[in-house]
Amino acid sequence: MPKLLDDEHAKVNQLIDAEDKYPYKLWKDGKSNNWDPTGVPMTNDILQWKTDGILSADERLLVRRLLGFFSAGESLVNNNLMTAIPRIITDGACRQYLARQIFEESLHNSTMEVCCEAYGLDVNEVANAYKNIPTIKAKTEYMMSVTSNLNRRDFDIITLAGKQEFFKNLFVFYIICEGMYFYSGFAMAMALGRQNKMTGLCDQIRYTLRDETIHIEFGTYLLNRARREYPEVFTKEFELELFDIAQNALKLEVAYAKDALPNGILGLNHEMFIDYLQFIGNRRLLDINIPYRFPTTINPFPWLSETTDQRVLGAFFERHERSYQQAGALTDDL
Repeated sequence: MPKLLDDEHAKVNQLIDAEDKYPYKLWKDGKSNNWDPTGVPMTNDILQWKTDGILSADERLLVRRLLGFFSAGESLVNNNLMTAIPRIITDGACRQYLARQIFEESLHNSTMEVCCEAYGLDVNEVANAYKNIPTIKAKTEYMMSVTSNLNRRDFDIITLAGKQEFFKNLFVFYIICEGMYFYSGFAMAMALGRQNKMTGLCDQIRYTLRDETIHIEFGTYLLNRARREYPEVFTKEFELELFDIAQNALKLEVAYAKDALPNGILGLNHEMFIDYLQFIGNRRLLDINIPYRFPTTINPFPWLSETTDQRVLGAFFERHERSYQQAGALTDDL
């Protein structure tokens, strides 16, 4: 089977004839999940956001922080997908899946715009949170600082160091950003939904979560395939460097949680996210065979596991997509 990176020129994007069928499976899974943020009902959110006394000041702050980071995070992921990863990965089936993921990330960016418009927020203000909100700025700058080498014109993956830089990029965007940072935000949004608050935002997050689950699965596949094909890259020193990145990222996310939840609401406080991020981080590290672990093994949000359980999500999507399809059905005007 052709290797992930080594061909001189990118192969024609192909799925059906690919020797490794796994990217094709993920592509089909993603295609079957088609959705549109504008089709998610936001009426309840608009009423709650625009009526005094329903949402507390802390809950409003949380919504603004969630929109601010998701806008920044999704944009960073999408930019990385468009400018860095496809020019290095030469495997045709993987490149085809990346095209699907780029489309889905653009949907997630649209979600933030839909929410801003529903709540009457300034879209530009939310989009610029990565520059103006210190805790969001710290997260985005850290991700860029450990992945910026890929944007150099002279970057290549011929050397061991070059390959390590590229796989570090996959680790930061798939494991840290999508696998830890986004899941932290999902927990905050789902906590609102559990109280029947901002249910439209919560439903947008559920659709996003379904996509992100596959993205993480693909990123995990890429890193495990890289380990099989380039075992010399994954030295003990490199694995320790990846764990060190995860530790630093966790500290930044806890600071963000403290900023988003300054007084603790909805049964959440920033200290709980230390345990949650270690719990979810250990799952991600285990999935890509990194031998280092955080000390916490207990999930402080057991209700979140139930919320994101595929059977529960399946029932949600079955209910909502019936009404979603009815609402978006074409009418024959002829």
